[in-house]
Order: sequence, then C-alpha cells, then structure tokens
Amino acid sequence: MKNDARFHAFKILKKYYNQSDRLHQVRDIYFKHNSLTQQDLSRALVLTNEVVRWESRLDGWITSNLDKPITKLHPSILIILRLGYFEALMDDAIPPHAVVHSWVELTKKVMSKKFSGLVNAVMRKTIDLDPSAQLKNVPLSDWLSYPQWLVDHWINHYGEENTVALCHYFNKNASTDVRLNSWKNSQDDVASALDELEIPWEFSPESKVFIRISKGLNKILKSEWFQTGMFNIQNRSSGAVVELLDPQPNETILDVCAAPGTKTNYIVEKQKGEGTVIASDMSMARIKKGKMRSEALEYPVEWVCKDASTDAFPMADRILIDAPCTGTGVMGRRPDIRWRREKEDVHAMAAIQLAILMHMSQFLKKDGVMVYATCSLEAEENWNVVESFLKLNDNFFLESGKDFVPESWLNEQNCLATFPPRHNVDGMFAARLRNND
Repeated sequence: MKNDARFHAFKILKKYYNQSDRLHQVRDIYFKHNSLTQQDLSRALVLTNEVVRWESRLDGWITSNLDKPITKLHPSILIILRLGYFEALMDDAIPPHAVVHSWVELTKKVMSKKFSGLVNAVMRKTIDLDPSAQLKNVPLSDWLSYPQWLVDHWINHYGEENTVALCHYFNKNASTDVRLNSWKNSQDDVASALDELEIPWEFSPESKVFIRISKGLNKILKSEWFQTGMFNIQNRSSGAVVELLDPQPNETILDVCAAPGTKTNYIVEKQKGEGTVIASDMSMARIKKGKMRSEALEYPVEWVCKDASTDAFPMADRILIDAPCTGTGVMGRRPDIRWRREKEDVHAMAAIQLAILMHMSQFLKKDGVMVYATCSLEAEENWNVVESFLKLNDNFFLESGKDFVPESWLNEQNCLATFPPRHNVDGMFAARLRNND
C-alpha cells in the first residue's frame, strides 16, 4: 500500500512542480484519472501536502548531505529525496531502514538503476541527522519553511514573536470546521446525526453553529446529512464574514467573487430562504461547482458569470465582496500558497480589490450594507484598501462589527481581523461599510 502511495505522491508532485496550478487542483485531476484505494489516496494526500509545506527545510537537510549544489540534481531525484527525507525525519510511523529501501526501489522503477545508488547514499545519511536540531547557517525562514520575503513582511507588521507563532501554526495540520444548518434542522436532529456518525467533535471557537473535528471528514462528506445540507464544510472565521453581513429575510443580496458558494449558502440559511441571492464569479468552472451545491440543497441562488470590477448588477440591500487575494490567511490548509506568491502580488491584488470595491459600491441601495472581505493577513490588502475607499467615497462610513462577531476578533478599527495562532481559526479580514447617500 505505502509503496503505491509513494508512487502516486511522486507522480503528483512531478506534475505540480512542472506547472503553475494549485496543488489541490493537480491532485484532484490525478485522483480523477487514476484509481487509488482510500488508504493510498489518504497517504498520497499527506505526503504531497507535507513535502510542499516543508520544502525549504527538506532541501536544507538534503543540501547538507550532498557534495554538489542541490540545483544540479535531476528534478525527479530531488522530488524523491524530498519525499524520502520527509518520511525518514518527520514521519514517526515509518522505520528508517524501510524508508531508505522503499525510495531506492521506487527510484529504480521511475528512473533507472544508475540513480538508485545516489538516492541510497543520500537517504542513508538521514540516520545521522537530528530532526529537532536547526541546521547551522540556515536562515529562520528556511528552517520554518517559508520564503524570506514573507517572513520579513510579517515581522515588519506583526513582530518577530508573532511571526514565529504564525509560521508554527501554519505548519501544523489544519483543523476542519463544519457549519451546522440551523435553518432546516433542530439541535436534536444535529445531535442525533453526530452520534450516528461516531465522530469526535467540539464546538469551534466562539460559536454554537460551527463544530470542529480532527478526523472523520470523509464520513461526513459521504453522509446523507452532508448531501441534504445539515452539514457544510467551512472554517469558523469564514462564517464570521457572513455574520458580519447580517443577512435579513426578503432582502436582495449580491455575493460577488462567490464561487464555490460556501458563504453564499450560509447567506441563504441566514435569510431562511426568503430573499433574492445573486452570486457571481468570473470562473465558469467554479460557478458550476457552486450551482451544483446550491441546486442540490434546493437553495434559491441565482448564479451568474460576471466581472465584479466592470459588469452591471441589480441594486441590492447588501453586498458581500469576497475579494480575490493572496490567501496568506489560509496557508495552513493550502501549503503551496507560500511558494506560489511573490512580494509584488500583494500590491497587485490590492489594486484589483480597490477596483472591485469602487465598482460594486454603486449597486448598493441607500442605507445598505457592504462587507469587504479577504482571507489575507496583509494590511495592504485589508485595512489599506478600505481606508483608500473611504477617502474616495464620503457617502460611505465604517460600522463597528461588535454587534455581529466576537469582540476579541476585532482590530482597532473594529473590523473583523482574526490572527490564526491567537484565535485558532483561519486568518480573515472583513469590514462592514454602510451607504449613507
């Protein structure tokens, strides 16, 4: 089983490193076109996630045992060594001798015997490494496995202590939150379903509507209760964005940049299905996913393909802008983000975000509410965008979120601003704006 999982992990990472698509997209396509047992699928998922997450530390270890620059390695051999070093040094479940043998044999299978000697020699040197001891002359960013620019950026904004805590938080396995549908189900219904699934759970931070599980996600996804919408997968802080919007029955609500619609469906539940919800996105593939889920739940959502920075929309009582962003607040569950972002992306995103905010503001009715949200931790994409918008639009003003979301999750401007290691949720920013014109 494990040898098969290793082979699949190698093939997935080879495709990932040869293209610009997200890791989960590469993996989903691979799983769709290859038949894996559930055990192999789960193991391949862990291996690919963790190798990408720990890429920089793994490369440091490999470099310390090479007599030539790591850049001189064949790309496939580097992938094999990263996988092997992860199993040997960071995965207690596999005996070291079994790890070495397995990766040498896989090298023979996917490359040739002439490479297996190199892999054997470099893998055997893992025995002399102390996984807990930071390598000498290795920068903190490499040891924690983040790009230097991002660590510097966070230290400048959050300070070194908070940055180290943030890096450690994102290097842990991300928790899974499940939103309970309180519109269509009673507490007794939900409790009965949880008991039947036999999944350990606890309430998510600051909520009785979200629960947190450490295992059993596949059970939930395959259950009739997920199919009927009693359970929905959503991080607690993502749900807080909808709570800040505070949807009311019989309102017209625009949800832009909305696909795949997790927040959209929560809006419908908050409205108890009584209202008009128009969800838009620029990606037809993502719209298709959102539409399938909304239709499966029989939720009244109108999905449209529109550009929120240029296209026309009907007037609305409330608007949710779930803006495209660098995604640095969800790095724990998307480990590839750290390597697929550049410093320039932060400013490029901010320009797009302000354009969307400016454009969408004209479709908000008088006294209407607009929530601008990102899953970024960067001030340039968050408060700076809101501040720029307010300076250019004196008919809008910022409203405090204290009556809608946990007060401890608010920043000094009274915007939602979760900090993962402090609040134990994804990093999320959201500002509540009201049209006074």
